[in-house]
Amino acid sequence: MASSNVTRWRLACDACEASAWVGPAERGFDAWCESCQTSQQLVAVPAPGTRCARCSASLFASPRFVELWGGLQHLDAVLGAWAGDVTPLATLLPERPRFVTDLTPPGAHVADPPARVAMLTAVRRGDWRGTLAAPPDGDARAHAARAIAHERLGDAAPALAEWDAVLAAAEDPRARLARGALHARAGRYMAAAEDLERAGDSSAARWDRAALLVHEGSLANDGLPDPGCLARARAEAGAASDYWSDPTIGRLLWSLLVERELARGTPGARSLADGARATLRAAESEFEHDTFWDRAMLLAGWVRLGVQDEAARIAGPLARQQAATLLDEPALFSRSPAGQPLADVTSAVAAARSAVDMGEPVEARHHIAAAFARDDLRRFRIPCAACGRGAIGIEETAEAAE
Repeated sequence: MASSNVTRWRLACDACEASAWVGPAERGFDAWCESCQTSQQLVAVPAPGTRCARCSASLFASPRFVELWGGLQHLDAVLGAWAGDVTPLATLLPERPRFVTDLTPPGAHVADPPARVAMLTAVRRGDWRGTLAAPPDGDARAHAARAIAHERLGDAAPALAEWDAVLAAAEDPRARLARGALHARAGRYMAAAEDLERAGDSSAARWDRAALLVHEGSLANDGLPDPGCLARARAEAGAASDYWSDPTIGRLLWSLLVERELARGTPGARSLADGARATLRAAESEFEHDTFWDRAMLLAGWVRLGVQDEAARIAGPLARQQAATLLDEPALFSRSPAGQPLADVTSAVAAARSAVDMGEPVEARHHIAAAFARDDLRRFRIPCAACGRGAIGIEETAEAAE
């Protein structure tokens, strides 16, 4: 394996001397079992399926316990949505961009006058109001700087005027992208299309052209956009990212269709027309991925529309999977010979999973309430088995040559 810098973590208790390192060592790999809390020397980075020699819990190449509170937060949010309260889940879901742009500040040139240099320096350091307070300057980069400052401050109209000035001076794909995105966000799709066609071939330009197709397609009829429209959008956008906060065609389409139905009636209405329900069910198959975040997005949409049976159809399996994932965490492993500092959390999640199996989200959420409120887990720490008083967390990170 080629030499590189990799992370080592020092774990330590905040009440006693217990500590351990996790990560590549001079020879082999320093592992630490989060179940029985013992250090172990391995000959290599633990592969998936590697088990603790003492208690048989899973060993990992990096600390896993820092994910416990987040896992409980996700489970609580899914259960809350299933019970009709979408707020916790909506708080977790990312705000994915509909239309993206490039607001990289322009650079100064050696021959630039001092006032222009000061303006370009201000925009590069994020001083938007200082940028706009600079003296008038007709240079295209000065117009771009002001456009960026206006857009960062949420002032779309003056930003648009500044991009107009940039394009009046010379053709500029970045300015086309920025102006096209502003037009698209305002619903001026024809003007947006004209700009975006001349915005180049960057990933942002391709995405915006694809997103514009989906927006226009969702307005064309009461059902799904024409299959050809979605195919063209996917071809333009390229491979769909599975990263949790990235936009994809399926994610965008779902958001637009939910918003379309909400605009037709009172949010929280308890029923949809059969055609609308069928359209939304069909839109589920347009999702490119089946991650927690994609299914959570589906769940949030059905809850916002007040369609409880559809919400339950998504929420039950998602909550069950989230509970199972938590119970697989080594810190909640139930067969440690050293005892179980988090036995109450393990029992709570197991009880919640049983309630989920019975279709009782309120009861399941009640079971995990105390675990979710634990201060140590919220601080990304777990109880120390050595002293029983303190909590173990990451105290130090270091780079080690692998």
